[in-house]
Amino acid sequence: MKRLILVRHAKTEHQNYDKDFTRKLTNRGMNDARLIAEQLKNKNISPDYFICSTAVRAIQTTEIFADVFGYPKDKIEKQQFLYDGYTTTDFLHFISMLDNHYNTLLIVAHNPEIAMLASALSDESFYHFPTTATAVIDFETDMWERVEPRQGKVHMFLYPRIFKN
Repeated sequence: MKRLILVRHAKTEHQNYDKDFTRKLTNRGMNDARLIAEQLKNKNISPDYFICSTAVRAIQTTEIFADVFGYPKDKIEKQQFLYDGYTTTDFLHFISMLDNHYNTLLIVAHNPEIAMLASALSDESFYHFPTTATAVIDFETDMWERVEPRQGKVHMFLYPRIFKN
């Protein structure tokens, strides 16, 4: 089985189009990222490879997840295409080249692409994908090159609000 953990980056500073790439997480964003990472860990969901967009907010989110899981920050793979925009085909081509000894990938990227990707790859539609939303999608294959659209089964969908009063 292959598993994708698709994460929208956590809450950030207000948008400034001149500085979008360098926007940082807010305190709430940092807390939310830790909350969701801990929820995954408590449910025995553990990524073995971390990939993120090259935008500051995505890197910060990924580093918080890495802290929770004890994953070395210098091993996080940063991919520009996850910031620039991509199609499902682009994404599938990218993961098809990954080593199959990785069974669970954590991908941190941006909306609207991450929500559209979760919908395109799974048996569900994601109309609400707030910051730090996380879709865990399972595929009945042992090879990344065999992951196909609409074949994934959503194992769980988490976002910070469901854990707050």
